[in-house]
Amino acid sequence: MRDKIQKKRIIIFIVSIFLIFVIIWWRIKILMVDEAYKLSVWADSQYTDKIPKSDLNYRLFDKNGKELLKYKNKYYAVIDTSAFIKNNMGTKSDDLYALIYILRNYDNSYDLSKVGLNGTSKKLTYEIDEITYNKLKNIKDVKGFYTYSTSVVDRSEAWKIENMIINPRNQVDNKLKSKDSLEMIVYNKTKLNQYPTINFVKDINGNVSLGEFITPENNTNLRLTLDKNIQDNIKEILKDDKYKKHEQIGVILSESNSGKILAMTQKDDTKPNVNLGSTTQNGFEPGSIFKIIVEEAGLERNSINLGEKYSCKQNIYNIDEKKDHGILDPEEALIVSCNNIFAQIGDKVGVNNIIAEAQSQGIFSKVLGFDSEVTGDYVMPKLPGEGAGQLAIGQSMRITPIQAVGIVNTVVNNGIYVKPYIVEAYVGDNNEVKELLKTEEYSTLKKSTANSLKNQMIKVVRRGTGVEADIKNIEIGGKTGTSTRIDGNKKTSDGWFIGFFKVKNKYYSMVVFVKDIDNKNEQAANTAVPIFKDIVLSIYDYLKK
Repeated sequence: MRDKIQKKRIIIFIVSIFLIFVIIWWRIKILMVDEAYKLSVWADSQYTDKIPKSDLNYRLFDKNGKELLKYKNKYYAVIDTSAFIKNNMGTKSDDLYALIYILRNYDNSYDLSKVGLNGTSKKLTYEIDEITYNKLKNIKDVKGFYTYSTSVVDRSEAWKIENMIINPRNQVDNKLKSKDSLEMIVYNKTKLNQYPTINFVKDINGNVSLGEFITPENNTNLRLTLDKNIQDNIKEILKDDKYKKHEQIGVILSESNSGKILAMTQKDDTKPNVNLGSTTQNGFEPGSIFKIIVEEAGLERNSINLGEKYSCKQNIYNIDEKKDHGILDPEEALIVSCNNIFAQIGDKVGVNNIIAEAQSQGIFSKVLGFDSEVTGDYVMPKLPGEGAGQLAIGQSMRITPIQAVGIVNTVVNNGIYVKPYIVEAYVGDNNEVKELLKTEEYSTLKKSTANSLKNQMIKVVRRGTGVEADIKNIEIGGKTGTSTRIDGNKKTSDGWFIGFFKVKNKYYSMVVFVKDIDNKNEQAANTAVPIFKDIVLSIYDYLKK
């Protein structure tokens, strides 16, 4: 009796195990065979598509927190091939035909009748225009289809300083720029940032719906020293019809005491940046603005004194055959910009001393560190007795407008060189400071030397070559420079005016560079100087606030 009971229990146990096995097998069969297609469709179909809303993963602010970059919209139509083919059997034909027609009408290659013929199930993204986008976004019931728009930086003006700083790649070969360039420093600071995204959610039936817009948190953004209001104002002046004959004009404005660049712009930003000397052989000859450096070098080393007289007679140093200014001291020679006398002063000061003084004020070195920024260069006299004549009048050398800003800063700051800079801080999403940047500054001239040149530059504006910059009741000083160069087979000239002006006990340094002026009828005095004046008049009240 006991054996029968035991045997019955064993049979029940075996049957139970067998039934469990059959149930498991049947479930596996259903999952792997009967529902395989359905599950594969579900896996392929249900997802969230994250679309970057911008092509830049940080924001660029001016000193006041205003957005500096100009954006434009791009529009796209997206076809999820798998969902489009499998889920539109019941879709109204009018909607499908409208979608096919509108896309093909925009671009013949956007042919949805061929979707899936090659066996691909990949997502197709078509770039479209705004008109096509507005037509397509009203089509709601087509499965596996949606449209979206993104904001991208308008990079059409590639040499605009704001566009240059956000671009870590060379325009020619698309390779990353030099690792120590300002662009790469910014890139490395921001490369881990997240992009703002917009999400599209697709369900198992191929319906696509707009999800949430995700704004990144804790991104590192960039704040420049630029003032957008001033930058835009100066740009408008350069575009004015009164200056239409000049194809390219560069302007840099900075706070003299801090070195912060408030504006750095040029007339045509589709052309290489003249303020940095980009794509030039190594900058531009400065002409007579370099006489400031020559006189400073002489006064600092006691090679000259302001009471000494020099003759402009051509039989002494035949530099400028057109003019004979008579007998002048260094100050008077600077005011009228006498080449002959400054060639003699250059001989007394010495080439090495002149170059050393220039280098102490940032000349012949990069200032901002842009990849395409040039350093400038100079040619040392080679022949015995050749002297410093050409260098002393700003010839046989090349510098950049951004370097010239430092010349003015040093004069205004009592002999302290303050290096111009453009990146003020790395900031959070609400413009709160994460890392504040500073610039270099150091003494390079005696206060007496700087004050002497400052007073001379004021006299240049009041009664010298810069008189067209004079404005009643505003303290303005400056120095003109006209240089002649050979561009291919063409002889051309450039006009410079570097100077300062005072607003509410604060000094501002400005450089105006006019490229390719008429070497027969134009000089700095009637090209760069009037632009300087127009800019001061235009922004004076704004700076006074």
